[in-house]
Amino acid sequence: MDRELDPGSEYIDRSVALAARLQKRARALQTTAERRQQAELDRMCRTPEDKATLVQLTDQAFRSRRAARIAEQFTHVLDVQGIPRFFSPLDRALLRGFQTFGGWLPGVTVPLVKEHMRQETANVVLPAEREHLTAHLHARQSEGVRMNLNFLGEAVLGEEEANRRLQLYLEALQMEEVEVVSVKISTIYSQVSALAREHTLQILGDRLELLYREAAHLRFRRADGVEVPKFVYLDMEEYRDLWLTAEAFMRTLSRPGLEAVEAGIALQAYLPDSMGVLHVIREWAERRVLRGGAPVTVRLVKGANLEMERVEAAQRDWPQAPYLKKRDTDANYKRMLHEALGGGGVLRLGIASHNLFDLAYAIIVSTEKGALGRVQFEMLEGMANHQRRALLKECVPMLLYAPACRREEFVSAIGYLIRRMDENTGDENFLRHAFRLEVGTPDWLRLESAFRAAFEIAPSEQPRRQQDRTTECFAEPLAEMPWNRLRNEPDTDWSLPQNGRWAESLLSPGDVLSIPLVIEGEATGSERPATREHLDPSRPGVVVARSVEGTLQDVERAVHCAALDDDGWRDLACDERNRILGQVAMELRRSRGALMRAALACGGKTLAESDPEVSEAIDFVEFYRASARSLLELDTLEAAPRGVVAVIPPWNFPIAIPCGGIAAALAAGNTVILKPASDTVPVAWELCLCFWRAGVSMRALQFLPCPGATAGAALAQHP
Repeated sequence: MDRELDPGSEYIDRSVALAARLQKRARALQTTAERRQQAELDRMCRTPEDKATLVQLTDQAFRSRRAARIAEQFTHVLDVQGIPRFFSPLDRALLRGFQTFGGWLPGVTVPLVKEHMRQETANVVLPAEREHLTAHLHARQSEGVRMNLNFLGEAVLGEEEANRRLQLYLEALQMEEVEVVSVKISTIYSQVSALAREHTLQILGDRLELLYREAAHLRFRRADGVEVPKFVYLDMEEYRDLWLTAEAFMRTLSRPGLEAVEAGIALQAYLPDSMGVLHVIREWAERRVLRGGAPVTVRLVKGANLEMERVEAAQRDWPQAPYLKKRDTDANYKRMLHEALGGGGVLRLGIASHNLFDLAYAIIVSTEKGALGRVQFEMLEGMANHQRRALLKECVPMLLYAPACRREEFVSAIGYLIRRMDENTGDENFLRHAFRLEVGTPDWLRLESAFRAAFEIAPSEQPRRQQDRTTECFAEPLAEMPWNRLRNEPDTDWSLPQNGRWAESLLSPGDVLSIPLVIEGEATGSERPATREHLDPSRPGVVVARSVEGTLQDVERAVHCAALDDDGWRDLACDERNRILGQVAMELRRSRGALMRAALACGGKTLAESDPEVSEAIDFVEFYRASARSLLELDTLEAAPRGVVAVIPPWNFPIAIPCGGIAAALAAGNTVILKPASDTVPVAWELCLCFWRAGVSMRALQFLPCPGATAGAALAQHP
């Protein structure tokens, strides 16, 4: 660790002293309204159930466009949850009135409630209507505060909306009151995909170039009379967009004619990966400046999407991308600060935080390094404004991040407001205590201790998500899990570049497959002419496989073999059947790429669609072997195989559905005849290979592609 990061360094003590001075000044500058806001926040923290009620009221009630529906849902939440106790007496009285009378005249009451909520949150989310927005921007400029405008909106699902948002940003830059806008890549392109990496980067580059050129062409006059080009910040979103956002930023600014454009990007310290991204951006910026280009700005934030990252990780069975402990995030934030301040001035730095200890430390370190002139401090509009006023008294350059939305799009602000509420009520978060914090109190000492502790650890810079489909090895089957404690199979994490390269390797065309029938333990039918060609839907006329189709006689042979069960699958002990099925699950893991390639080549399934199917297929095998055991071991139940099971799946989920049917039947001790959908026979062939390689015999699982109208119908109706 650097000498400056040594916990015994004088920098830390000086930072604590400066933070104390800033806090005392902020406390003196705090308004009555801000103290009232903190009292409400404190009451909310003492009653977590009221916080849940508030989330429900804002998230559930206002998503409908029908006033009657809103009134009904709003009243229902209040009836079930009660009126939150942290509200002021007046607000509680208004809610009681709505609870009683809101449903009578919803066309009157609902707009009143929505307008009241909009006014209550207007200090955090600005009204985007031009007259209101420009008035606020003028007021802030007169205080010497610069503004960074972020337009909130729903997720962009189509290109029409993406182009509308792009025009919104261009129009905002043309407003004389606007200096800085923040943009997310997902708002200017609706089809961002790590799997279509180059295509995505090309389109993002074209659209970002429009913004960068417009910003560079326009001028903004600051309060001190200095004219500067307008500025575009590229915001960081979720982990999956980390490298795409950084790459789009660097590639676009490397285009001819953009060398002198000044622009910025946000990096989140709660991601271990962000340090690696910062290294790459700094090295690129060094080359850019050496060629005569302009420095770029990096905004350091601790991270704002923790709950969303947790949800996605849980859904996909991935490790959580951010650090698990806040102290690691705090430590990484300081390390990134030192990294960004180095490098001979090729990076300008935005210190985004409300933690006075971190802000004080940044002031001291950047001053000692002679870098204060390329540092600005960034805070959130409407959050702990007394802190911002205290910093301005220190003549610290300040940029406020200001979300804005129009009246008709206020529902888009809900997610932002809930995220900020989560942050503000976290016990380790400085903002949780900021309004009532006094130097020397237990809360102050606890926050100071956390600040000092962050210097004593070296958080790992290794990404927490390191899945690599190109090198993963599945040597042994997993131990059988109880059915009610199953660990789901992780999907492929496409945000990781190595997995994107693996996906590209699946696109190369392979040899044309010749697919036989498998009846009575043998591959058969190769002597017959292939009766079906399987074409690649993305390459007209290209044959990927030829398969033999079974006849009515083949159906009778297969059913007779399955009924006899000469290989004794029904008679195997549960332990042995489950051991083999555990090996099947392992073969499916090893064959993920082969299954996905087949689904792509003949079924028209994109890799993003077929990958979760493979995970689900593995889960089916693991679940059914465990649940079969639980039934067989019940003292109150006698369970026995039914005999012969025909699995006849549809074409649209060619991996998971047939695998689930086969696995359930085999786990219960039955023999199986698979009649795959005619359009996806090659996928079913790859699936059966996994079962056979694992030790399921070709008599216990027979493979019988056949026409649905003739042999298939005979199989489905067979007694």
